Amino acid sequence: MPLTPFHLFPALPCYFVFYRRLNGLAFFIGTFLIDLEPVIYMFLGVPFPVVPLLFGGFATQGYHMITHNPFSILVFVGPAVFMLTKLLELGKSLLMEIFGGVEWVSYSWRRTYLSALLGSFLHLGWDVAMHWGINLGFPFLDIGNPLLNSSAASMIFIVSLILILPTYFVGKKINGGSPFKKLP
Repeated sequence: MPLTPFHLFPALPCYFVFYRRLNGLAFFIGTFLIDLEPVIYMFLGVPFPVVPLLFGGFATQGYHMITHNPFSILVFVGPAVFMLTKLLELGKSLLMEIFGGVEWVSYSWRRTYLSALLGSFLHLGWDVAMHWGINLGFPFLDIGNPLLNSSAASMIFIVSLILILPTYFVGKKINGGSPFKKLP
């Protein structure tokens, strides 16, 4: 799925409940950066690469070939999101100026990386219900997506929409403040 606001729907309830424990910048970048690959193919006209797999054969060609699998999230997407987050955090003073009246919360490297992973895996969790071209065995084997289910994708969307408001209030009570009053 190209960069769309739809991945915010399952991400927001999760963030609202755990926002004091999550590096929000890494979490939300993780939910979106994983879709850089489909954008490159769709909008920049880059042809699908032929990617050999370690145990023989080639990866299924499609918009979600390389970044949409657990291995790539752990090895490529997570570290890329982590580094991008840490680079953006260098602009702390500018961010604090733009978003006046917010509290800056510093997160450890470990928590930042885990926040990036959670955002990326949350994205993958919804995408496996929607897209056929996800190879869960990449880069070892070509394992077609056995979790494709349009009913599950619709259910995730509807439940996420319903949970946004309740999780905001529950998270506000649990975490002692508004998620919109902290950075990152």
